[in-house]
Amino acid sequence: MSQRLAFIFRLFATLILIFIIQKVVFMLVNLGHADGAPFIQCVAALWHGLRLDIVSACYIIILPALVMLISFFFKRFPARKVLTPYYAVAALLMAAVFIADTVLYFFWTAKLDAGELIYADKPKVMLAGLQWWAVLAMFLLLGLVTWHYLWLMRRSTPARFHAPRSLWSALVFLPLAALVFLGMRGSVTQSTANPSFAYFSRFQFCNHAALNPFFNMARSAFKTVDFEHEFQIFDSHVAEAAVAPGYQFDASLTDTLLRTNRPDILLVVWEGGNFDMVMNDSVGPNIMRYAAEGVSFTNCYANSFRTDRGLVSILSGWMGMPTTSLMKMGDLCRKLPGIADCLAAQGYATRFVFGGDIDYTNMRGYLLETGFATVDGSAYFPATKHASSWGAPDAYTLLPSVLGYDNHAPQHSAKQFNAILTLSSHEPWIVPMHRLADERKNSFAYTDSCLAVLVDSLRAMPVWDSLLIIITPDHGVQMSSSQSLASPAMAHIPMVWTGGAVRAHRHIDCFMNQSDMVATLLAQMQIDASQFIFSRNILSRSYATGYQYAMHSFKNGCNLIDPSGVTSLDCVDLSTSSVEGPASDHKSFFLKALLQYIYQQTGRL
Repeated sequence: MSQRLAFIFRLFATLILIFIIQKVVFMLVNLGHADGAPFIQCVAALWHGLRLDIVSACYIIILPALVMLISFFFKRFPARKVLTPYYAVAALLMAAVFIADTVLYFFWTAKLDAGELIYADKPKVMLAGLQWWAVLAMFLLLGLVTWHYLWLMRRSTPARFHAPRSLWSALVFLPLAALVFLGMRGSVTQSTANPSFAYFSRFQFCNHAALNPFFNMARSAFKTVDFEHEFQIFDSHVAEAAVAPGYQFDASLTDTLLRTNRPDILLVVWEGGNFDMVMNDSVGPNIMRYAAEGVSFTNCYANSFRTDRGLVSILSGWMGMPTTSLMKMGDLCRKLPGIADCLAAQGYATRFVFGGDIDYTNMRGYLLETGFATVDGSAYFPATKHASSWGAPDAYTLLPSVLGYDNHAPQHSAKQFNAILTLSSHEPWIVPMHRLADERKNSFAYTDSCLAVLVDSLRAMPVWDSLLIIITPDHGVQMSSSQSLASPAMAHIPMVWTGGAVRAHRHIDCFMNQSDMVATLLAQMQIDASQFIFSRNILSRSYATGYQYAMHSFKNGCNLIDPSGVTSLDCVDLSTSSVEGPASDHKSFFLKALLQYIYQQTGRL
């Protein structure tokens, strides 16, 4: 039994050592792309990448572990001979992914993922831009590194397993199996293994170095979709001609909302919270007050129905998609635009705060890839404040001190863009306040009260005069468990701008998506927003005279919402129906063309 245990731990340690050496080589080869990353952060990449190294190693040792268990039924089992073919395949895959990732990063400055496999049948396209010596080096190294990995794994494996004293001793390995399974999962929290586990730095080079290439390739292989060929309902030119003109950035303004074009910005993303839920005096008296003081967008609609999708719409100005979550696809996250990145280029300090698991659905990876210099999750808050199953309640996170605002400290030299995602208004609706009998409404009332503490405290601080606070949910919420996720009422969400930087009270009633916030804000700041191809400046002259609508996606379906009603599309059979208002062939055509165009543009990232 000790022989078998020693074998598993020796093989596991060998794989971890291989992955650590890969990181060191990756950084040395690509040091020119370090972009000023401090040496200590490059070293830290080895530590922060360890979680995904463990995940990868656990997946690789599954078959050797099974072979080890089978050997209990044999007197003399030739372990090394049996496992050599498997080791050869594993060694080839690890070597190929590592070398390709390291060499191609030198030219592309991007991690290799399965998205590039669509070019596998077109090697000239895949290797375009590479010099001949790089191609030759890749193939020479492939044989050498594969042989070395194979030698190391064979060396960690005994030539044969000795006969066990008793078959009952195999039961000792059941806890080991549980550990391997836990290692494959990556954590005991809600998060399962994803690229976000390795992300820790504002220097993307360090994050990319920490990200295990074998894990990144394997994970993305299961999530790669050729989006450009999804929902090909019309000729691509027909769909583009129908939809694209409405998404051309127009920087013109029909109204000026801000006193300054360089405000400090605080974005509060309210977990859930459709219009009907919070815009009333019993649940949301404070957000109602801020809407009456500032700018209220009364016909704003969520792009999608989950937090990971809503954040991408808000922060990247991207449309919601009914069949996938882009945040979970690390290979696409690095290609998405980000308002944080845009503002950082204008000299803003950027930070994101969440009281829960920041690695859930690859959130940390997405946020760092799109420009947030600092990303803080539940680890930022003392364990005593993790009073809910999701993390720190909003009373602990919606505080000026948490966001770096201090009434007595000198103001930051740089303008700030802070974003915070609330937590408490989420099932199971348990919060440390009991004002309303309906527990769902009570949780939203609790967040509203915490929001008041934050906003009213900021009102008394020097930063208030230059501060723009944007409050909007990430998605809607069911008013009851029987309400459909496809309900247009659930998609209807508030968006409120308040703070000393707001020039005057406004009610803006045009139909819009939450994704339009980016272009609308940047136009007010006189910053080009053309990179946000799905975000519209709703206060532009072209939008005032054009077709105004919103789109809300849900599981395998989407709604087109405009002043005349709601048209729904079933993404399985591509049938449309009128949910509200008269049926319209034009709206049916436009919704299908819009869906096709969204997938086309996503496929072109």
